[in-house]
Amino acid sequence: MSDTVPRLLALLRPHLRMLAADAPIHLDDDLGKLGLDSLESIDVLMEIESEFGVAIPDDQITVDTLATAGNLLQAIESQMAAA
Repeated sequence: MSDTVPRLLALLRPHLRMLAADAPIHLDDDLGKLGLDSLESIDVLMEIESEFGVAIPDDQITVDTLATAGNLLQAIESQMAAA
């Protein structure tokens, strides 16, 4: 079983200012409503690159890519499969 999901959710947690410390993160949660702003998004993308050894191409980074953890997961898995 892949550990990508728990690693991604752990990576996201410190960037979600509106998320209670003990609240779970779901793949379909709206990250913007949980406090992920544009500056935090840049940090998240850099941390994804470091954590997973992938870079999401600029042309694939859209508002939709950063809308949910599930969308980020798809982008990561797509880049991992392409490597």
